[in-house]
Amino acid sequence: MCRFFVLLFFASTVFAFSTYPDDEVSKKYEEAIISIGDKVAMELVGTLKKELKRALSKGGPVGAVLVCSERAQELTEQVSRSTGNGIDVKRTTFRYRNRKNAPDRYEALALGYFEDLIKRGKDLPPYLIQKVNLEGQVYYRYYKPIRVESFCLLCHGNPESMQRELLEKLRELYPEDRATGYSEGDFRGLVRVSIPESVLLSK
Repeated sequence: MCRFFVLLFFASTVFAFSTYPDDEVSKKYEEAIISIGDKVAMELVGTLKKELKRALSKGGPVGAVLVCSERAQELTEQVSRSTGNGIDVKRTTFRYRNRKNAPDRYEALALGYFEDLIKRGKDLPPYLIQKVNLEGQVYYRYYKPIRVESFCLLCHGNPESMQRELLEKLRELYPEDRATGYSEGDFRGLVRVSIPESVLLSK
């Protein structure tokens, strides 16, 4: 059975959903977690953005949706493999298009934290760190918020303004699509980078 606890902190402020005896050790790793997490998150975002912009230029929004459906998960796995050391990266959101991006219970806590800040009119932190213990293995999860950019609206904006061909392709590929109706600058979700504690012990 999984033992569950979580610590979230940013900008040197700790928000604990439950306590854990080595909280100070968690803080000791903060700089390394941020360095690794931000680098991997930015690599994934840059890789996907480059691929999507290339697809848009060649095949328009429909081409971009096809590339996203066929390549996004593969590229995400490639970034994880190239990083190595058991570090894993994922995009997650409550309003997902691909069910593989649906949040697990820990990611849902992080998403809920960001969405609560938005509801209260607060500024979002640049990152969030979560400590998770699964079957005796400690992981630190680094979360980086994703905002909707203007080019994203071609496939994630108001369905009423989308091309009919695009809407038909979205319905075909993603019958349970939740990822439309956004405006530029909206909170889209999170890039989650999971770092085994063993990686940090070697730093």
